[in-house]
Amino acid sequence: MSGNGEFVHHVNAVRMRLTGTGSLQMQLNSLDDVNSVALIPFTMASPTAVEPTRLANFKSQRIQLECRTTEIDEFVYKCNRIIIYAKPVEADLPSYMSP
Repeated sequence: MSGNGEFVHHVNAVRMRLTGTGSLQMQLNSLDDVNSVALIPFTMASPTAVEPTRLANFKSQRIQLECRTTEIDEFVYKCNRIIIYAKPVEADLPSYMSP
């Protein structure tokens, strides 16, 4: 192990509480966009008691959640909460993968 303390995490779900109109596109990216996975979009609506969850299967040291709308007249009015379900699966990358 290289000992830099960079855990490798596995993201298995994303949950959001948001309101707006349209469809919110989401993508999980690794550092420098080497790997990425697109998630099923959230269809935004008026407030409800339901917090939709999107399943994911993504593993990386650094993970970025990218959210965007792509059509005219689509917007996020309010985002109250973002929950990313992740757990550490490896303490570090093997030394042969380090720069």
